[in-house]
Amino acid sequence: MSGAEFVSLAISLCQIAVKSGSKVVEQYKKKKLSEVQKELLIAAAKEGEFYILSADGVPDWIRVANKNFVETETNDPAIAIKYTEAFKDLCERGYIYHDSGILFRLTSAGFEKASKLATK
Repeated sequence: MSGAEFVSLAISLCQIAVKSGSKVVEQYKKKKLSEVQKELLIAAAKEGEFYILSADGVPDWIRVANKNFVETETNDPAIAIKYTEAFKDLCERGYIYHDSGILFRLTSAGFEKASKLATK
């Protein structure tokens, strides 16, 4: 999947969560968050911004603040994929919305959850 394709998919997932209504999102939020999802939320707790980045020869990856969620030393694609899948799930939960281009932000529910996790 190219960078543009992943950005389009993430935008769609975020929009579906918003359009599905609160009942669907609330049911989905009852599922326990994975450790990877928690890590992304905690990283974004202060600024609330996510960027989807891409480069030749490397799977798309997520950047939050100054942290790139990708393995640069060994170029292990599994690391980037693990975090992009967690990111997509957070979009489906209604914790992240698309702002513009490659920029995504926490929703108010996302900030609330991230703050709770960051203070544990």
